[in-house]
Amino acid sequence: MSEPLRILSVGAHPADIFDQSGGTMAHHAARGDYVGCVVLTHGARVHDKVISDEMHHRSEVPEADELQSLMAERSDVKAEEAREACKLLGVDDVYFFGADDAVLLVTDEAVRRLARLLRQLKPDLVLTHFPKEGDGLTNAHAVAGQIVLHALSLASGVDPGDTNPPHKSAQVFFFGTGAAAIPRQVWQSEGGYYNDVFIDITDVVEKKLAALDCLVSQGYGGAYARKRIETSDGAFGMSGGVAYAEGFISMNAETHYYLPVTERALAIARTSDHEKIEETSYRVPVD
Repeated sequence: MSEPLRILSVGAHPADIFDQSGGTMAHHAARGDYVGCVVLTHGARVHDKVISDEMHHRSEVPEADELQSLMAERSDVKAEEAREACKLLGVDDVYFFGADDAVLLVTDEAVRRLARLLRQLKPDLVLTHFPKEGDGLTNAHAVAGQIVLHALSLASGVDPGDTNPPHKSAQVFFFGTGAAAIPRQVWQSEGGYYNDVFIDITDVVEKKLAALDCLVSQGYGGAYARKRIETSDGAFGMSGGVAYAEGFISMNAETHYYLPVTERALAIARTSDHEKIEETSYRVPVD
């Protein structure tokens, strides 16, 4: 590229931007591209060590006021963990929308707020959840992707009260599907889409691992982070012919002047089977 790119990664929960696009964000931040993040919900109900884990084993949960106060406290903990993880990846800007993660819906408020941020930040590329993930209806990740699509459409025009001019992003990359996941629901029988972009993150996988280790309240730190890297990024990597990768689904077809081929594709074509096995067999060191 002749000029730095502007990239925005949008996740439903505090951990999503890291386990889905942490390595990719690290690459672009190191190259000098602008990288920003948006977390739509506070995530206090999902996987939180206190709210989700400890409350599950109590005979009763606290009264409403006390529980709301505790959830606000846990939200702050998660936000601070996300900021720390961003710094490790070289990312400074992270925006917390603070929506309740009880039921995430496509609302006018959420769409307009994100659209205004899009006009303000002017991202060239947007990374977010696949809008048909799971059942595509109640799945919070899918709804987050749908909010992003609505916001992108709204951001391309004017909106009374927002003085920023309209903005259009060049491409949307949805977080990849599959990897080590095994289809196990009727909703996962849909097809026709596939991961068409793999980003080789082998050189920054330890940096991504350190970012996941920050998410202690999510339960990601330690053993889980390593399991997650091996089973998901390792599976994407094997599909892409590298040790570790992040997968994406492009929303739009690209137009080129010449037939596109990457340096990586040419290198793989000129690599023997055993050389490929050796390269993809690299494993993250365990402390």
